Amino acid sequence: MDPLYAQQWMVFSNAGTMYNLQDYVMNYAAWNTLTQIRNTMSTDLAFTEDKHACKLYINNNISSPGSVTVAYIPKLKKVDDIKSDYWKDVLVRLALDLTKIQIGRIRTKFTQSNALWALDGDKLLEEGNADLKELREILRANSNLCYPIS
Repeated sequence: MDPLYAQQWMVFSNAGTMYNLQDYVMNYAAWNTLTQIRNTMSTDLAFTEDKHACKLYINNNISSPGSVTVAYIPKLKKVDDIKSDYWKDVLVRLALDLTKIQIGRIRTKFTQSNALWALDGDKLLEEGNADLKELREILRANSNLCYPIS
């Protein structure tokens, strides 16, 4: 039964003629107010991790769900822990770009005069920075992670 529909009957008729309608509407109003207070006081499914006890505490306001799915994202300590080909490719591209930037900085540290050849430090540094910027934009656009990639 819709409470607003019942309230319409209560407004347009004598409240004493409808059996238990007044109690029903007042109970619904009290329950609705309590629900609003619960939602204001705490956020549903907010969580706190206790790393020492290896426990995850999940806040639930109204009714307990039958199950909760927790997605575990491990922190990788070594490069050998990476199993995905996508992330291996990203790691290789990132290492290549950072290497280009470092070599470009080394080659542009000193300038040569009266030499038959010149170092390509400026070109290499510019190329490494452009590739690194492009890779970071791709990762930023395709990330579904909680923390931004920087």
